[in-house]
Amino acid sequence: MTSVSGSRRSANLFKNYNRLIGIAYTLIIIALVLFFAHLLQGKMSEEIELIGGHVSRHAQFFEFVLRSSADHLETLRMSASQRLDHPLYSGPELLDHPPGAWLQEDGTRHLFHLDALPAPDDGGNLIGLGTLRDRSPEFYEDLNVALRINHEWSSLIFTLPSAAQASFLLEKEFKAVFPWRNSSSLFFDPSLYQDPVWIMGLPSNNPDREKYWAPVYFAGKDIGLLVPEAAPVYIGSRFVGIIAIDTSIDYLNRINSDFTYPLGLTFLVDRRQQVLAHPDLYANPLEVTATPTLDQAVPLDLSDVIDRLRRLKSGEPARINGYLVIRHGLITAPWSLFYVVPESALWWRVGSVAGPAMLVVMLGLVILMSLTYFLTSREFVGPADKLVRHIAAASNFEPVTIPTVPSGWRPWFETITRAFQESMQLIALRQELDIAAKIQQSILPRHWPKHDSYTLWGRMRPAKEVGGDFYDHFDVAETLQGIVVADVSGKGIPAGLFGMVSKTLLRSAATQGSLDIGGTIAKVNDDLSEENDACMFVTLFYAIFDPGSGVLEFVNAGHPPPLLIHADGRAEYLQGTGGMALGVMSEIDYKVSNIRLSPGDTLLMFTDGVTEAIDAAGEEFGTQRLSTLFFDKQTLDPSPVVDMVFEAVDRFADGIEQFDDITCVALRYRGIDSGFDSNSDPGETPQ
Repeated sequence: MTSVSGSRRSANLFKNYNRLIGIAYTLIIIALVLFFAHLLQGKMSEEIELIGGHVSRHAQFFEFVLRSSADHLETLRMSASQRLDHPLYSGPELLDHPPGAWLQEDGTRHLFHLDALPAPDDGGNLIGLGTLRDRSPEFYEDLNVALRINHEWSSLIFTLPSAAQASFLLEKEFKAVFPWRNSSSLFFDPSLYQDPVWIMGLPSNNPDREKYWAPVYFAGKDIGLLVPEAAPVYIGSRFVGIIAIDTSIDYLNRINSDFTYPLGLTFLVDRRQQVLAHPDLYANPLEVTATPTLDQAVPLDLSDVIDRLRRLKSGEPARINGYLVIRHGLITAPWSLFYVVPESALWWRVGSVAGPAMLVVMLGLVILMSLTYFLTSREFVGPADKLVRHIAAASNFEPVTIPTVPSGWRPWFETITRAFQESMQLIALRQELDIAAKIQQSILPRHWPKHDSYTLWGRMRPAKEVGGDFYDHFDVAETLQGIVVADVSGKGIPAGLFGMVSKTLLRSAATQGSLDIGGTIAKVNDDLSEENDACMFVTLFYAIFDPGSGVLEFVNAGHPPPLLIHADGRAEYLQGTGGMALGVMSEIDYKVSNIRLSPGDTLLMFTDGVTEAIDAAGEEFGTQRLSTLFFDKQTLDPSPVVDMVFEAVDRFADGIEQFDDITCVALRYRGIDSGFDSNSDPGETPQ
């Protein structure tokens, strides 16, 4: 009876164990499937956000083209609207001097033209009805304006590749056109004054004198469809005419073909629901004679929701009838850029990227659960089963022997698990620090400019895995070189992150903005000071070097002054500009200073990790020791100069642990025809 009872208890133990394991494994599988579903949904959201960024950048290309056209149109309108108080020639005498003298009358066709323009590539033609003599004063004033604008047409060739042609239609029955064509291929039809371009710009229809976009029209098989942007021209309060720049639909489609995301399609639609760019409808843009409509551009499943598509909020993705749709409204023109892609294609893309990894994880988990079941049955449930039998036998006073079971396995397991977890945490922390250090090193310049007039080279050695020092160099304008050496307060990851932000802000402000060097530093300071809850700051020396003249313009924001090593071995420190460190306080002006380097001069820029390095006695390396290091050493290249500083600091410290980041960047100026060696290559900064 006792044996049967013990067997029953053992069987119940295994039954309960198997039931619990089955429930647990089922819940794990369900949780994993739900997690993968959530992960895929997150990946889909990230993909949609990525697409939104692509669409936004694509729209910016259109905005740039349209803004350039609008700005040029406004420039032409302002020039046309300008009334000269004392014109050189006025009235009929305008026809006796160039360019008015180049105007000719064609009595057969009863018109006048500018076929005799000496340099047709520098302007356009001018054609009008009637004669040139015995006209009103307003006619000659308008003619003078048209001739002045005709001289300015040529700038379109260089600044507006999107412009196919331009025109200036005046109320006095003549017009200026660009590019130049012989009057035999031109015409002046009074019906031009019934064209939408003219009607939309009349004072009664456009009292605010705003620029506007007219309907698309077909200009011939050589040019294709054009979309005009026009503006009314007034001299004072008198309406003169309409000036227009016609943008090529072919050019808009070439821009549209540069969309970088591999799935879906983008198309451009105006406020009249006319499609201006589409990869399929405009496969051969010059062969299209009429603009397609929006319902022709969208897939069939979206053709019945056109009104909803037009009302979509700009920039917000929408899922409609199995498609992802993004409408991005342009600012410069009343147009919308649409992006459409089937959701199934997106899910397939997301699944093809994340699916294999998920499948591997699932398979690995099944194998792991099977192995776990086997091990736990042998190492845990087995001893527990023996314990049940032993307790059952002992409770009935049967003679028993202690079975063979693992002794102390649970304490060991808990100890090892705890130790392993702590070890993994330490390893993970170390890996994160290593990754942070590699990221920081990767954003520092590894290659240096190769130039006949100068050589630039530098190094940074952090005190910890991640340092707060950084340096950078970049092109400013076309011929200038920007150089920066900076030191962030503090050390470690916070200083490294603040340094990365500072470096990014400075490069962006210097290379993309139009500020001078002092304004650039002031802008970066304002950006860093904003929401600087950590109260961090950065000192820096920022310079713009002109290799052609040797002039170095610089700002010193609380940074150690650089050391100027002359070609004859003399060394001196540059005078500071009195600037405060960046990030301390906003709205600070920074003074700018400049020097002219002589051929053979070397400028050493460094952080205070050099001069404040200490030896075993606590003495600092100091500025005096740094300057005497180069005494009587002539025409040194930047690489040896930087290496000499690091070696001198290491010898001075004599094994004392480095407590601050050390950074050095050296600029050596050779001059244009100085005779100094121009073949040395600074190479690549060691990482």
